[in-house]
Amino acid sequence: MTREPVTAAKEAATKDVPAKDVPAVSRAVAILDLAARSNAPLALADVARALGLPKSSAHGLCATLVNLGLLGRRGSGFVLGGHVMRWANAFAARSDVVEEFTRLWDETPELRVETLTLTILDGADVVYIASRHGVDPLGITFRIGMRLPAAFTATGKAMLSTMEREEVHGLYPRGLPPPLTARTVRDMEALERELDEVRVRGFSVDDHQVRDGMVCVGAPIFDFSGERAIGGFAISILDPHVESAHVDRMGADVIRYARLLSQRLGS
Repeated sequence: MTREPVTAAKEAATKDVPAKDVPAVSRAVAILDLAARSNAPLALADVARALGLPKSSAHGLCATLVNLGLLGRRGSGFVLGGHVMRWANAFAARSDVVEEFTRLWDETPELRVETLTLTILDGADVVYIASRHGVDPLGITFRIGMRLPAAFTATGKAMLSTMEREEVHGLYPRGLPPPLTARTVRDMEALERELDEVRVRGFSVDDHQVRDGMVCVGAPIFDFSGERAIGGFAISILDPHVESAHVDRMGADVIRYARLLSQRLGS
């Protein structure tokens, strides 16, 4: 397990807690945040270290969260529990952008061939909040709540392109995450070049960077609040030898539909 999630959770848990906050609730939220960031089951020692608590106190908090269904046990560690998804699904069901994404799918039969995804930015990751899988097999399932490095995905690049360069660099103070394929972007300089291209042509491309053979084309979604994207919309296909002309056609489509979603959100 990496130490980065522990450090982030420790910083959140050790901030001055306003008098109106209940420490036990703040600590419980810090544990859930830690579990969400961790790529492996969360060890009790990591929880205790992150919160600066004795193991016995950390164990009591984790046991309560398990009883409530907010954490689950996996081996000797802890993972997010199924009850969290009830909240996530309830939030998604009330989200205007998810509602408009669903309506777009329902109203547009030609979109049902390929796979569509909708994500939001959470730190340096994208989180999938909606997806529709088309009739053409993709070989990968985009699940609600799934996280991937924003720098590698089409939706992530689309959203990052609407940010200032300093902000993007701030998301990756130690450089980009380990690559997922041989085609994954490897350094900030290469990512900057890709984001400059997105700003010029209006759409982003994940050309086999997340999965070998998969090409995704994305565009940013805006609402009435400004020029920074609130989400990313992408079309994905499985084609290891896709031609640039096809990518350009996908780009025109994804821009059109992302703009339609933005207009419906008040942009």
